[in-house]
Amino acid sequence: MTEPTTTGRPPTMRDDQREASRRRLLDAALGILAEDGYRGLTVKRVGDRAGVSRGMVNYHFTSKAGLVEAIVHDIRDVFVDRLQAMPGYQRMTGLEAVLAKLGQYFSSLAEPGPGVRARALLVLLVEAVGSPGDTAHAPLAGQLDSLRTGVEDDIRRGVADGSIRPDLDPRAQAFVLESLARGVLLQYQLDPSRARLEEIGRAAHDTVLLALATRAKT
Repeated sequence: MTEPTTTGRPPTMRDDQREASRRRLLDAALGILAEDGYRGLTVKRVGDRAGVSRGMVNYHFTSKAGLVEAIVHDIRDVFVDRLQAMPGYQRMTGLEAVLAKLGQYFSSLAEPGPGVRARALLVLLVEAVGSPGDTAHAPLAGQLDSLRTGVEDDIRRGVADGSIRPDLDPRAQAFVLESLARGVLLQYQLDPSRARLEEIGRAAHDTVLLALATRAKT
């Protein structure tokens, strides 16, 4: 569904068409990143794959850098939307929220649609490491910082509500959790046939539970 416009007026048919065009372009860009990597992502290829003119790519995103920024936001927004749609998410303890995020991450890897986003995210992570001074990758760093800060906040909340051990450093724990998730993402993309995500997800859940919990939980 198209969101209300920035002016507050109800969306028109033209707004819906514009949003549908933007969505096609984002999906095309995600697919190209997942299949052909960052070097394969060009404005022309995105337009061709989406079935629109190159000018439409520039209209919606201004440049390749703008397109990359939109992709990063889309990956994060889909993840957050899925989390918030979970029953009782807003009432979870800090520990439950951390485990929910971890579980949603593994679910996202296993599903065909979100799996494309996971692959695209890996491509962007590798590109950012290889080109650390490239300003086009700044949005990725910002979004990763935002996600890590969210996990930090969950851990701090867990300490406050008694579900997480008070002797832990929230920032360090959030960094370790992010590293675990990114490591699984890399290994899964390198050899998906040997990666049993359900078992790996359970092992990750148990490891995090053992590290964070103040007492045994199931």
